[in-house]
Amino acid sequence: MSKIGTRVLPQNLLNKVKQARPVYTVARRVRFAIGERLGARPVAGLTGRVHYNDFMLASADPQTVASYRDGANRFVDVLQRSVVEAGRTWDSLEAVLEVGCGYGRIIRELVKRLPASRISVSDVIDGGARFTAAEFGVHKLLPIELAGRQLSGRFDLIYLLSVYTHLPRELVEANLRGVAEALKPGGIAVVTIHGQASAETAERYDQYWLDKARVLQALARDGYYYERYPYYYDEYGLTWFTEAAFAKLAAEAAPQLVRIAYHPADLDAHQDVVVFRKI
Repeated sequence: MSKIGTRVLPQNLLNKVKQARPVYTVARRVRFAIGERLGARPVAGLTGRVHYNDFMLASADPQTVASYRDGANRFVDVLQRSVVEAGRTWDSLEAVLEVGCGYGRIIRELVKRLPASRISVSDVIDGGARFTAAEFGVHKLLPIELAGRQLSGRFDLIYLLSVYTHLPRELVEANLRGVAEALKPGGIAVVTIHGQASAETAERYDQYWLDKARVLQALARDGYYYERYPYYYDEYGLTWFTEAAFAKLAAEAAPQLVRIAYHPADLDAHQDVVVFRKI
């Protein structure tokens, strides 16, 4: 069973399906339903089981597994560095929240460095958050947008990996306000965004609909570009910010967050890492 991959269709056939949005929508629902029925399986080289809806792991071949694991560890290293940059110590983190946990790629490595009892997760894909909490012993919470003031002042560290890379500006603003509200005074927020370096290598996304020139022109003009995935009905796509535009957004949306560090293309030579501390 562990040799079964999470991707059913080859990319060229998947792109053809995506060009018919109603067909893709039904196919995606069916694929998720099948994944839920299959559940999870052990994969050699990883701690804990992997869910069949965890599309971050395309197959169980050793090279793919190593990339999946090592990428998660690199991000946990980024978190540890960010804590130091914010003037805190790792051991001082009593409550940590991952927003957009998916099916636990980061958590399976984070629990090796921080007690699971200190970690909470949330995701708009409820099945992902449920699986992550059950598999790794962490706490499942409602997404920030639904939890309201229930999360107010609870966390020492909140991180969002590849969340703002997919949301339009107004949703980023709303979420960042929620993050600021949920942090304790002195708490740390670590987020990643697509920045200028990402835009200049936009072909890496291998999206048939994406026009790199249009992305670069919008960044030069507005400091921001968002385009919804044409095969989704939900407001979800690819987003880019220049450093200055994101700094302006953060200052207006969450002035209590002070930027501590900005690392362009720091994560996998791809995403910019931004570190804030709540005053």
